[in-house]
Amino acid sequence: MFKADDHKDALEDIADTASKEFSNEKILNQMFADWEPLEFTPSVQKDTYKLGGDSIELIQQTLDDHLVKTQTMKGSPFAKYFLDTIVKWEDQLMKTLDNVDMWLKVQAVWMYLEPVFSSEDIMKQMPVEGNKFREVDKDWRMLMKQVAEDPSALNVIKIPGLHDIVFNAYAKLEEVQKGLNAYLESKRGLFPRFFFLSDPELLEILSETKDPLKIQPYLKKCFEAIEELEFDDECKIHAMKSSEGERIQYVKIIDPVLAKGNVEEWLKPVEEVMIKSVKDVIDKSNLDYTKPGQEREKWVTIWPGQAVLAVSMMKWTSQAEEAMKKSGLAGLEVFFEKQNKQVSTNISRFWMKA
Repeated sequence: MFKADDHKDALEDIADTASKEFSNEKILNQMFADWEPLEFTPSVQKDTYKLGGDSIELIQQTLDDHLVKTQTMKGSPFAKYFLDTIVKWEDQLMKTLDNVDMWLKVQAVWMYLEPVFSSEDIMKQMPVEGNKFREVDKDWRMLMKQVAEDPSALNVIKIPGLHDIVFNAYAKLEEVQKGLNAYLESKRGLFPRFFFLSDPELLEILSETKDPLKIQPYLKKCFEAIEELEFDDECKIHAMKSSEGERIQYVKIIDPVLAKGNVEEWLKPVEEVMIKSVKDVIDKSNLDYTKPGQEREKWVTIWPGQAVLAVSMMKWTSQAEEAMKKSGLAGLEVFFEKQNKQVSTNISRFWMKA
């Protein structure tokens, strides 16, 4: 006759082991069940889709949580009966985590490059990188369409070749990005003022080479105090304007069309003519200053501020030297009073207008 009391300790060990194994089995089954309702649910991105939002965050949280549980369970002495299942599940979770992380990296780079290589101008200037991007773009759109049609997480993570698709795409996009960075550096090397612009700003200009007016929003970063260039109906440049509304006529008309789409090629002469035009205005304002009967108070309102400052400093220096040569200290005192009078008159007129 079997006496349970005689085997009490052994039975308690068996019951304890069975209880803990059952607990592990429940945890494992619960993890399988947790994935059933999960979906990637991509959102619309222009003419394709993108991952993001609450759905992808929930999937990432579930992956992290399940990996911790699985690896903890794997090290348990009560998991031997399910060890093969646990190892396979851990492998699936690890692969899925890698794939999702890489997928999001690919998406970030693709979203940055897509508008760049949508430009015909960029495609013509970077044909090799453009072709590589097109290859990735084709695979990306097919993958995202497949996910949109069946967003079930359990089906998405088992898409055939998913690992190769996202990892190969990222490798190609890295090559494209390296080529793009080299291209931007070459443009900055040809026109150093492009270093004042960020990559997206420079790309905005380079992707619209047929429209010289695209440079207008970024002129203040490239050239200090320049608000805009003055274009005529044929897109030829005649003058430049400051944010205060001052206008300087160019000594030479610049035609961006002659550069055949190379922005840096027509910005170089713009820079050269800019300097020559400012010098020309300073020379003319200097001559106007010395005209018989010319009043300084009127003169300062006629010419651009930069010309007024330059000529004023030249005149101050030459007149101070002349006063010292003629009368020494006494001459300087007279000159000092003259300067004070000019300043006081200008201030008074300013307050009367205000």
